[in-house]
Amino acid sequence: MMVEAEFIMAATKPSQFPSDGLPQIAFLGRSNVGKSSLLNALSGKKKLVRISSKPGKTKEINFFKINQAFYLVDLPGVGFAGVNFEKVREMEVGIRSYVENAKELRGIIYLIDSKIGPQPIDVEVIENIRSLGCPVLPVMSKCDKANQSEQAKTRNAISRIFGKDVRPVRISVLRKIGLDEIWQEILSSVAVEVK
Repeated sequence: MMVEAEFIMAATKPSQFPSDGLPQIAFLGRSNVGKSSLLNALSGKKKLVRISSKPGKTKEINFFKINQAFYLVDLPGVGFAGVNFEKVREMEVGIRSYVENAKELRGIIYLIDSKIGPQPIDVEVIENIRSLGCPVLPVMSKCDKANQSEQAKTRNAISRIFGKDVRPVRISVLRKIGLDEIWQEILSSVAVEVK
């Protein structure tokens, strides 16, 4: 698939969200789980989204327009390592406000580190999002860094959260594993034909 991706804006409140009616898919997960790397890999641009080895780099809600047809949205990391409490609270409110107010939001791709597995804060955030009626797709990130046993443990933990019928997508940005599957899910959710 040919991807034309451009950064449109960084927002902190609903009045700043795009108002053009295009569908949106958001990316969420704990700090340093690989959201920015995944967005870069999906767009085919190494520097579309800034990547930092320091967790908590993304502090605003960043909107990227794809093929002039829909948005991929980079949300701040859950857990917000290295950020003061006041800023953490502001970011939490921003994420919840986005999920509640973005009428064009079609779903959230929630990344969970394959090696570490879902943490209590992941479960809390996922349950909150689902309680708002927003679909959540679980994704096991960095699967190249986790052995089979770690991946199985993470997969089982995700099944306990989402139910046995939900199969998480396994991805590795480095090895380009799972990217096509993520694209299929995105395009199906935004109802855009592949060109």
